[in-house]
Amino acid sequence: MHFASKIGPIWQRLPYLLFGWFSECGYSIARPFWWLFAIWLLGTFVIAEHFVTETAKPLLGSDDWTAMALSFSNLFPVFGFGRAYFGAEFLQALPQHLKVLSGLQTVASLPLLFFLGLGLRQRFRLR
Repeated sequence: MHFASKIGPIWQRLPYLLFGWFSECGYSIARPFWWLFAIWLLGTFVIAEHFVTETAKPLLGSDDWTAMALSFSNLFPVFGFGRAYFGAEFLQALPQHLKVLSGLQTVASLPLLFFLGLGLRQRFRLR
């Protein structure tokens, strides 16, 4: 895969390059973890910034812990934290840009979770 990322036009090399950047071709555990952490942290800052404004406090009644939990639930949608701890009214009350951010976090986390699992599989594979 390393050599496949070196030949051909950029559109043919791009999937190989992305796979290498995000997971070191399936061998790294740290790279997907740190990418997930960075996406979680970015989401936490953006959501917390919204909760700090005065217009959001009466409507949502939230704090920094809620921002961290919401960002975490966006990253791991398979566990169902979003519906269990945040009601439908809470999620509907979010502004449009936070709904888009939540969707982007969810879409970005799924391949990264796969890459993390792939790295764990490679790490603990019996030889």
